[in-house]
Amino acid sequence: MTAGLAIIATPRNDGNSEIAAKIILDAAGFEHKSIINLYDLNLKPCTACYSCLFQEGCVIDDDVTWILNKINKTDALIFISNTYFMGINGVWKLFLDRMLLLNQYKNIKNTPVVLLAVSGIKGWEGLTLSSLASAAFSMELDVRAEADFVATLPGDIENHKKQIINIGKILSGEIKKETNYDEFCNFCGSNCFKISNETVNCAVCGKPHKTGEPVITANWSNHGDWLRKKKNEFLARRKELLTIHNRYNKLKYKIKPDKES
Repeated sequence: MTAGLAIIATPRNDGNSEIAAKIILDAAGFEHKSIINLYDLNLKPCTACYSCLFQEGCVIDDDVTWILNKINKTDALIFISNTYFMGINGVWKLFLDRMLLLNQYKNIKNTPVVLLAVSGIKGWEGLTLSSLASAAFSMELDVRAEADFVATLPGDIENHKKQIINIGKILSGEIKKETNYDEFCNFCGSNCFKISNETVNCAVCGKPHKTGEPVITANWSNHGDWLRKKKNEFLARRKELLTIHNRYNKLKYKIKPDKES
């Protein structure tokens, strides 16, 4: 592998996420090293128009397709998110919500990736790593390592430098690591579970967990086919559905802040 690409989302230059990305890129020995900070880019929310399932590109004019083109051409990936309010960074989520576009990028499948979650307080890691895992498995990436790190102050991530270097070597293939599939949901790849009536179910997708079985990632192509059918169903039933919309559109409950004169 010659090219490694890290994707981070942080308002800080050379913060803990960026430092971790640089350690991994160097440890993996990539000839070409790149970091994309989602905070530096123009990203807009998905409008759920599903146009990307029927035509090339996205109707939204921002930097998402530029990011996916970079991912499509790289040999290995690093996903790092700091933890805000017990979960994945909001800018990361904004980007991941646009991943219906993956149907147009066939080279991304099976790209090696490592996942890091950085939090400020031990025990308050939240769902950050689980969210990254679900996203990576849904994107049909080759997840090679996952890790949570506590790094409160700027530069604290260096306290975990040895472990992070090993993650870089796992990404490059220098170190082989056997995956314990018992840690992941067999369907979506989440590592967050809930116990109900003596059964263990995934807290993300709700499916029952089966120990010892590998993760079967959601087939993104099949998901796209299902969405296309629903879009066509919407077009066929548009007038019928519009009557429901109009019934509730009469109720004007939404509020917005007053604009300054």
